[in-house]
Formats: sequence, C-alpha cells, structure tokens
Amino acid sequence: MDTTIYSENQSILKSKGKLAARGILIVLSENFFGQVCILEKDTTVIGRSESADFVIKDSLISREHCIIGIDEEHHFYLEDLQSTNSISLNSKKLKKRKSLYYGDKICLGETILRFFREESL
Repeated sequence: MDTTIYSENQSILKSKGKLAARGILIVLSENFFGQVCILEKDTTVIGRSESADFVIKDSLISREHCIIGIDEEHHFYLEDLQSTNSISLNSKKLKKRKSLYYGDKICLGETILRFFREESL
C-alpha cells in the first residue's frame, strides 16, 4: 500500500508505516468532540437518522447526509447524498464524489470531522 500522506495544503508527509485498509473519522468540533467512527464497511452512511451507520445529532445534517466508501483499489471517497445543507472537504464545497486523503477535514452542518487511515509498521 501507499506510504505517502498528503496534508490539507498538499505538502507531503511521510508515514512511519504503511497505510492499512481501515479508516477512521474523528469529530473535532465541540458539539460531539471525540466521537469516533471506524470505517470498515464498503460504504458508511453518515447522518442524523438512527438508521445511519455513523449518527451525528446535528440539526443541520440530513437524515442520510453523505457516504464514505471504499473503491476497488481500496481508496476512500466521500459522496454527498443530495443533502439539504452541503458538505465541505478541506474548505471547498463538495460538488461530486471525491477521494479522501489522510488528515482531510470534512464539515457537515456544524460538525467538523477529520479522516485518517490505520497505519502499520
């Protein structure tokens, strides 16, 4: 697997290990600070509905707001599910499905998430 990690400003960071198959989302905003979702399924639905895989009780998030999926090459991506309020990825409005990279910042409603990948030595 790839061992190169890109930061938000696209400068290259070096991992001390190899990126593994699982991803993780960590909530960094004060409303749900520290809430975590481990991404192990092919697709993970994020929303405020109890039927979502990662439930965030933010009134500005749709019941099924977006998905994070894994493609055939084991790359993660983010896709909007026609949410009422948009998504921003690294401070840019998400208009179409986009690949996710280590450290990406995802904003949904009033909630800020960071995406990371599991690493192994």
